Amino acid sequence: MKQFLTVLESLITIVLVLAGLAGISYRTFRDGGWFMQGVGKMADAYLSYPLVGLAATVLAVLAIRSWHGRRQLGHRSKIFDYLVYLFMAAGIYFIGSYILTGKF
Repeated sequence: MKQFLTVLESLITIVLVLAGLAGISYRTFRDGGWFMQGVGKMADAYLSYPLVGLAATVLAVLAIRSWHGRRQLGHRSKIFDYLVYLFMAAGIYFIGSYILTGKF
């Protein structure tokens, strides 16, 4: 029975993560999706306020460099666990949205 519950938990996790990835991908890359809206807003911001855009770019590069500098050999990061939980939550949202409204 314990093995069955472990397999069931794994199956539910996989289904929720795949539904979350599919929903996020669909919402991001469709026509007029999040990606095109984000690119448009970033382009407007960089053209309207170039110094703020430059400062945001420099801060993003510094944040990425400091994050890469913290990684140590043999130290396991929890970031991937949190990403799985994020995709599972998104999967719950998109499956619930599909059940309630019929739209993905």
